[in-house]
Amino acid sequence: MRKIFTLAASLAATLTFAQETTKQHQVSINPMFSDPSQIGLQYEYKIKPDGKHAKSHIVNVAAGLMNYSVAGYDIDGTGFAIELGSRNYWGPEHKGFYGANYLSYGNVKFDENLFIFGVVDGTYSYFSFFAPEIGYKIQLGNFSIDPFIGAMWKIEIKGKGDIDNKNVDEWAVRTGVKFGYSF
Repeated sequence: MRKIFTLAASLAATLTFAQETTKQHQVSINPMFSDPSQIGLQYEYKIKPDGKHAKSHIVNVAAGLMNYSVAGYDIDGTGFAIELGSRNYWGPEHKGFYGANYLSYGNVKFDENLFIFGVVDGTYSYFSFFAPEIGYKIQLGNFSIDPFIGAMWKIEIKGKGDIDNKNVDEWAVRTGVKFGYSF
């Protein structure tokens, strides 16, 4: 009986004082206001910290929404965006201030019937290797809130159809708030 009690007490102490393991995966809902705007999912793979700074690899997959103005008319388009990037936290944990950069590709299709011009259709595509952002991740248990702001320099791929890219800026501000869950 005494051995069982000692074993149970040792097991309880071990479980109570065991080290907390870092959850290496996080999935976030990622609404972003930009040109084009995006709403999608972000996957973050947390790399074990090196002591000074924590790092992560990021994958974003999103639906893209864009408004294109031509001859005083606004045309709405839908498409997708894919981003790969890395994030460097300014501390030893995967929370707090961070800086990130992404490789991005987006494709938005337009197909709208304007009364005067007839059908306006085309495709807007871009690639970016310079999309830095800064943010602050607030970790609340397994949940996180992550406001961010950044910029993107888009290398535009020649538009198709009625979309000529003349009414789109190469530089776009990116801002939003991500809501995530770690596991």
